[in-house]
Formats: sequence, C-alpha cells, structure tokens
Amino acid sequence: MTACVLLDGDGQLVAVDSGHEADGESLAELARELLERAGAGQVEVSTGAGIVFALRGRRWTLAVVAGRFALSSLVFFDMRRALEELEG
Repeated sequence: MTACVLLDGDGQLVAVDSGHEADGESLAELARELLERAGAGQVEVSTGAGIVFALRGRRWTLAVVAGRFALSSLVFFDMRRALEELEG
C-alpha cells in the first residue's frame, strides 16, 4: 500500500495513512467521487503506475492505493476484513 483513507458513513475523513496526512481531505474527496461515479460499493481502477481500490461497507468506506502488481483478490479480502472489524 502506498496510501489509504478511512471514511465514516457520512463520507467524512476519519483516518489517513501517516505519509499522507496533509493530503487526507483531498484523498477522501477522490475516494468519494470514485465510488459515486462508479455507482458501486466496490471499485478497482488501474492507472498503469498503480491500482486504486475502494470498498464501501455499511458504516465505513476504505480506499487504498497500491502498487501495480497488487493482487486485487487479496487486497479486497484484507479490506473486507478490516471493515468487518470496524463494523463488528
């Protein structure tokens, strides 16, 4: 992972990785826009330089930027487990 943000049920930023604290709100806005435009609760977008994953749960949304060789099934598995822990 190179960046990640956690949003609450209202789409407000709750947490950002320590390397992107100054960009947290911008990353949160991009995550909200990505999910809104996709019209889905799970999105994967490859940029050539990396992959963006976003997953919306019942009360939380998690967005992650990973390297271009990340295995989407494993990333989404880990993201789902993290959201389950938060929602539990």
